[in-house]
Amino acid sequence: METAATNWGAVALGICIAAGLVWGLLFFLRQNRQDLESLEQTLRADSDESEDGPPGPA
Repeated sequence: METAATNWGAVALGICIAAGLVWGLLFFLRQNRQDLESLEQTLRADSDESEDGPPGPA
């Protein structure tokens, strides 16, 4: 009777895939936060410009 041996190649592959998914998620969230900050700055700049300009037609 054989005992189940651990397939270390499959374990290493699983660890690499999990690490890649975590890295991808962190990269996505970091980029998303930078995009949000950029958008907020753009919106603030646009609202400042619209307050300083002459009134336009409503």
